[in-house]
Amino acid sequence: MESVRNRIRFLSSRAGFTVIEMLIVVVILGIAATFATPAVSRFIRHDRVNRAATIVVADLQNVFAVAGRQRAPVRLTADNTNRTYTITDRKTGTVIRTRDFGSTSEYSLTALVLNPTTIDVFPSGVSSAALTATITNGDYSRTVTASTAGFVRITP
Repeated sequence: MESVRNRIRFLSSRAGFTVIEMLIVVVILGIAATFATPAVSRFIRHDRVNRAATIVVADLQNVFAVAGRQRAPVRLTADNTNRTYTITDRKTGTVIRTRDFGSTSEYSLTALVLNPTTIDVFPSGVSSAALTATITNGDYSRTVTASTAGFVRITP
């Protein structure tokens, strides 16, 4: 019986980790985090740009649809400096939508360049000019194009 008690006492004195063992684990986790951070950051940048490009495509398709539905011209005006654009009813000036992709938005884009900065979309489904939108965050960018006939796509 005494040997069982000694054995239990020995095993219970070894329960847990030493400070050195804990330090080794923390150092290993720190090294792993150092290697993983750039990959995660790159993934987040790419994801933000891809989601923003999808939203720009949807908004451009919506501009063509609203012009046809309202049977009135719709204007898209971009502010490349602030990374925003506004969709308005051309006749009344009523704002239909304003989209912000700047530093205060969830996308935090470093650049949103629409060329030309203003287009009009007519009820017939034709726009005044073809549009190119370049969406950038850091070193990653995507381009969205809209033809004058309303064909909108993300180019690879």
